[in-house]
Amino acid sequence: MVAGLAASGLDARSRGLVLLDELGCVACHAPTGTPVAPPAVAPGPDLVTVGNRVRPQHLAHFLADPGHTEPGTTMPALLGDLGDAARAVAAGQLAAYVRSFAPPAAEPVAEPGDARAVARGKELFDAIGCSMCHAPRDDRGAELPVAASVPMAPLAAKYSLPALRTFLLAPLAARPHGRMPDLGLAPGEALDLAHFLLAAPPTDKPADAPMAMSEANVAAGRALFAERGCAHCHALPDAERPVSRTHKPLRELDAARGCLTGTKGPWPGYSLSTQQRSDVASALATLAAPLDDEVRIRQQLAARNCIACHARDDFGGISQARNRLCTSNDPSIGHESRLPPRLTGVGAKLQRSWLHAAIAHGQRERPYLNLRMPAFGAAFAEGLTELLARTDSLPPFALAPLPEDDKARRAVTDLGRTLVGDKGMNCIACHTFAGQQSGSLGAIDLVASTGQRLQPQWFAHFLRTPLRFSPNTVMPQFFPDGKTTRPELGGGSTQGQIEAMWHYLAEGRNVGQPSGMRRPPIELTVGDEAVLLRRSVQNTGKRGISVGLPRGVNLTFDAERLAMNQIWWGPFVDAAGVWTSQGHGQARILGKERVALPVEPAVALLAAPDAAWPGATRRELDQRWLGYDLDAQQRPTFRYTCGDVTIEDGVREVVAEGAAEGARPHLRRTLRCSGPGTTTLTFLAARDAHVEQLGPDLVQVGATLRLRLPAGTFRIHSAGDARELRIAIARPEGRGELTVEYQFVEGGK
Repeated sequence: MVAGLAASGLDARSRGLVLLDELGCVACHAPTGTPVAPPAVAPGPDLVTVGNRVRPQHLAHFLADPGHTEPGTTMPALLGDLGDAARAVAAGQLAAYVRSFAPPAAEPVAEPGDARAVARGKELFDAIGCSMCHAPRDDRGAELPVAASVPMAPLAAKYSLPALRTFLLAPLAARPHGRMPDLGLAPGEALDLAHFLLAAPPTDKPADAPMAMSEANVAAGRALFAERGCAHCHALPDAERPVSRTHKPLRELDAARGCLTGTKGPWPGYSLSTQQRSDVASALATLAAPLDDEVRIRQQLAARNCIACHARDDFGGISQARNRLCTSNDPSIGHESRLPPRLTGVGAKLQRSWLHAAIAHGQRERPYLNLRMPAFGAAFAEGLTELLARTDSLPPFALAPLPEDDKARRAVTDLGRTLVGDKGMNCIACHTFAGQQSGSLGAIDLVASTGQRLQPQWFAHFLRTPLRFSPNTVMPQFFPDGKTTRPELGGGSTQGQIEAMWHYLAEGRNVGQPSGMRRPPIELTVGDEAVLLRRSVQNTGKRGISVGLPRGVNLTFDAERLAMNQIWWGPFVDAAGVWTSQGHGQARILGKERVALPVEPAVALLAAPDAAWPGATRRELDQRWLGYDLDAQQRPTFRYTCGDVTIEDGVREVVAEGAAEGARPHLRRTLRCSGPGTTTLTFLAARDAHVEQLGPDLVQVGATLRLRLPAGTFRIHSAGDARELRIAIARPEGRGELTVEYQFVEGGK
């Protein structure tokens, strides 16, 4: 299974040439005199560390029957000419040999089971692009059928949790050929993703014991490794060279004999479809024909399935079945905020060094895009970058260099600075500038994207006709019909203005800020009545409700997650981020004394007191948001449901009895529950590495938060590395009430 070929639109010859490379044919058959390039790195995975990566039982099963154990694998069956019993013995000996370089670590005590980690891993799998190559999965990890998906082995049979996490952190270390790219996962992300992938329903694979790594078995495996030609694709430190035999050059192969026939024999056996055999035959029959560079580019894009995310002219692009998986954390930027950029003309757009680095090492130039550009390794990047740079071009459009005279030079960059700022084209209203966002949108960074990334000729063409290069862009036309919209600046010269903006931005991050970057704050102050702001605020999504209460205690309630997720003391918020940006952007918290609370639904009906807190969303739990009511001082009471129970969640500020004038207030929160039945609900009050009971009704959370709550109603529950403060809300007659008081204590004193 080579996913990029399934929907590529390549002709039969091109598909066959890709298969000749992906199946490792050129590792055995010299491609001399053909358009097929010899492999830059060994096409097979690194076997030195396979003993630490893969469970021994899975390795033996895979060597005995690769296509059945891992459907879709490009690994051929090397023992197909042996009977079942002899094949099992030979596979065990081969496994013992490759395991001898890195014997598997002891099986971990803790295996997957963290529901919250599984939920985070599911969200990550869909968001960052795993499901662009692999089939999307349901909440339990089972694959959902989508065409052109690379199947996964039964991962729980193949990997332990630590081994899969290690592989996900650095897949190119295990598979240098690069079919599985590196998505730049953080350690915690890799762990969450491993939890999710290993949560799939178990298979009925036999769990027989692996063959012992005795000297005899290792020696027999070493001989088999050489005899069966494994060293053509895999390098091992002490592996003998393959047994001497004649491998015909690629151009002399007969597609009707040997490896490609599907018959068993002392040759690699590939599980090819009829169409794939026909494609390889077409390629072999036309090897002498020259190959156009654009066709080579398309073959490489298909081989690594780049076309699952990117389009180049009419080639590739997001399929309808996967379109919903492309999401953005800032949809206000428009259609481009969730879709990867087109590759049409990319060799003329990007500077060669930057293009190579992006392909080889990945990049996050578009932080609003949830899909990640992965790393495919330097070897693949070298060839593709060369082809793109050689193939793509634009009509000449030279930009004049900066003048040598300091005064004239400064005049050019000063003009560029004016044009970029709010007194000119106001580019900063939509673009980030040197990591700082001043307007309503956070489109691609102007400074980082210019001098080091873009070619000046492309920059000049793009500013004149942006829709030609990005049909879905929200970028306005500042030079319609080649005429500037700001004729009063720089003599009204289109060419001069474009040159000035290029030279100004190309100076890099040390360039002086343009006018308009420093936006004045709009502080919302709270008097005798509460103030509500229904907009996105720090640490909360679009459905955040920020509440400023009299006397200087504030909170945010997330109506999407049904959770009060943060409290802070002092000034309320700076609303400039949402009031000057058509409702986009984010309000900024002004108070410095802030504490964070759990972000998932705060009330749940647990099967048992020690049950894991639900990792599902409130929508998956069928919890509903009902709105809120206001009292005479505009304090809200939030209303929502948990099953059949309606919850009224009210807040107000209180000052401790006998406290000094101006003392910091506490936040008192009262939850009233009503509904049929007498089930006891559980309220998740806090989660932190440090949760300690100080008295019968007092609990310390972290360094600065204390909670006063009814004695005898709560318990402290261990949840992995954290501890949870859970409070029972009994409903003996269908109704129940809980009051919790939140106190900020500097340094825990």
